[in-house]
Amino acid sequence: MTKAAAPSNSRLCLVADERAMSAREIAALEENLWSNWSQFGGPEGCAFTRTEKVCRLDTPIASLPYNGVFKFSVEETEADAEIDALMHHYEKRGVDHLWVIHPTASPTDLDERLNRRGFREAENCTGMIAGPEELKGSDALPDGLVIHEVGAEHKDVVMEMVASRWQVPSEAVMHLHAFYQMICSPTGGRTMRGWLALLDGHPVGKAFTHRNNGVIGLYGVATKPEARGKGVAAALCLRALQESVMSNDDLLVLHSSPMAENLYRRMGFRSVAPFRIFARDGAFHV
Repeated sequence: MTKAAAPSNSRLCLVADERAMSAREIAALEENLWSNWSQFGGPEGCAFTRTEKVCRLDTPIASLPYNGVFKFSVEETEADAEIDALMHHYEKRGVDHLWVIHPTASPTDLDERLNRRGFREAENCTGMIAGPEELKGSDALPDGLVIHEVGAEHKDVVMEMVASRWQVPSEAVMHLHAFYQMICSPTGGRTMRGWLALLDGHPVGKAFTHRNNGVIGLYGVATKPEARGKGVAAALCLRALQESVMSNDDLLVLHSSPMAENLYRRMGFRSVAPFRIFARDGAFHV
């Protein structure tokens, strides 16, 4: 019997490099997600609580996705008590909340523990990554399409689209405006930038980017039904990402719904790891 050859040092180094790269990419996807949602804890009446083990968001908007647990890395022996305490916290506040099972979440059976408490997987999003030089797509816009970076004059239109997308009750829309003032407007922190797509003069799409430590995350992409299949989403995302890049060393990340994955692959993104979203009875869709 011939003895198998031992792996070469170069092969071992390559495997180690690939694992290190994967860990860095997962960290970029997780940290940008947490950083993005932390912004929504800034306005009055809101809070983003971050510890070594847990990140949770609290806002006065009772509908999803404005309350939830975005990070959970807890020892197995402590997990049930921590889960129950978090769920009691949101139940006491009378708001719906979601859970994100991110790649480094623990314990490994967190999904089963959530299932036992009535939470079901609502969406399995894919964390995807690209470098600025990997972006693909045409800078030419489809006929009749105009894309503006969101400014003060676009605030009401964009907030109306956000409220419609997430079914935010009319009495809670004021909180969306507080978010905008805090994170998007030049007079606020401007830690997020937004883009609005107009087709033949009508608002049909929006997208936001969040920059943190050289990582640019794409969030809140949505197009109205009448604009789908016309190249609006691809043009909107490409413009938002291109205008957010400051260096070729930047890293682009997003968390894609299953429906949008092919779009992002065509733009040059590749899949890295799943981000599973759980909600009560699975009643939520990205």
